[in-house]
Amino acid sequence: MSAPSEPSVARLHVAGMDCADEAALVRHALARPGVLSLNFDLVGRRVDVTFDPDRISAASILDAVAATGLTAHTHAAGDHVGDDHAHHDHHHDTAKWWAVASGVTLLVGWAIDGIYADSWTDAVFGDHGQDGHAHHPAAVAAYAVSAAAGLFPMAPRAVASLRFRRLDMHVLVCLSAIGAAAIGQWAEAATVAFLFALAHLMEAWSIERARHAVADLVGHEPGWGADGGHEAAPVERWIERFAAVYTPLVTFAALAVALVPPFFDGLWWDWFYRGLIFLVLACPCALVISTPVTVVAALTSAARRGVLFKGGGPLERAATVRTPTIAALGEAGVNVQCRTHLRQGYGGQDGGQADRAPLDRVDVVLTCDHDEDLVFLVSHARRALRVIRQNVALALATKLAFLISAVFGAAPLWLAVLADTGATVAVTLNGLRLLRARTPG
Repeated sequence: MSAPSEPSVARLHVAGMDCADEAALVRHALARPGVLSLNFDLVGRRVDVTFDPDRISAASILDAVAATGLTAHTHAAGDHVGDDHAHHDHHHDTAKWWAVASGVTLLVGWAIDGIYADSWTDAVFGDHGQDGHAHHPAAVAAYAVSAAAGLFPMAPRAVASLRFRRLDMHVLVCLSAIGAAAIGQWAEAATVAFLFALAHLMEAWSIERARHAVADLVGHEPGWGADGGHEAAPVERWIERFAAVYTPLVTFAALAVALVPPFFDGLWWDWFYRGLIFLVLACPCALVISTPVTVVAALTSAARRGVLFKGGGPLERAATVRTPTIAALGEAGVNVQCRTHLRQGYGGQDGGQADRAPLDRVDVVLTCDHDEDLVFLVSHARRALRVIRQNVALALATKLAFLISAVFGAAPLWLAVLADTGATVAVTLNGLRLLRARTPG
């Protein structure tokens, strides 16, 4: 009887994996016998799949990812971040033209309504009351085309999510737009579809900017890369656990908002509309993307300075150190070693540590042995943790503000989509500030 095979690792590049929704979809698609573990890198559009070759093949893994509507292929550990984006660029260009078509027909609908409405304010913002909004028939046709154009690129992803019994952002936005049209809010349905199409382009642009910034600095994926594993920051794991609870909870709340209050006041359409806002806010995209973008930017700029972190875990632990010394870092659980030529060999000075730990036990490597490197290490980690906290606070505050506003009917559906998109872009750009490492003074 032959001995069992050693676990294998397939490094996949997944075109279009820009948000937690796509990552969760891939995770569900690969939840099958033989897949041992998954490690996601949203910024690099990568997922490392550790699998048992006796139970599942690399080809079957690729087929499982393809079933989600996403295109994936394997690549080597040293491949550059931006060297295989042809499919993504084509998809991005196609989505851009659908968004343009949605926006143009939305403006046509507004123009037609503006001609026949009592005022432009009424034409643009409409009425969310029990009787809906009285659109001109030609405007309704324009809004319907706008909504269809905005939703078309995301429809396959929504169908794939439903096939895996997931309510992701694609499904939630489709349901919200269809629900708004069902109660006569055609302008609102078209606006939501257009804004989400625009939001998807903005998010893809902001993530692409992060990728290019990383490639410009180090020429390949940041952090440990081919040398070992990547330890996620504790805050990343907390956000994953929070998101797993947040989305179903807010989705359930959307049903409660839509169905319970009308039994007391009879305003079924009003509460249904407010429930649609809850559906849009059920996706925690801004919250989930806030930490990995910041961590990648921090690891990249640190690597430029000659300080290599083994992921976000050591980065977060280093931020808790009060005194920038190797002893203090060791007490915080950060194993630091100084090596002048990490990739060329394991020689060099040990920065004051008598014992040289194996590479898989090292958390941070200083590629030079200047005293100010330790000061930079700690101050840079503290700055990264501050930015992470800022991003998490912004994402949560935006969600909370609009959830409360939705209950009181104070915010329209399109504004909730716009604010959620703005938060995603804002946390990404805020995280990218860490690409410029500060010299401690």
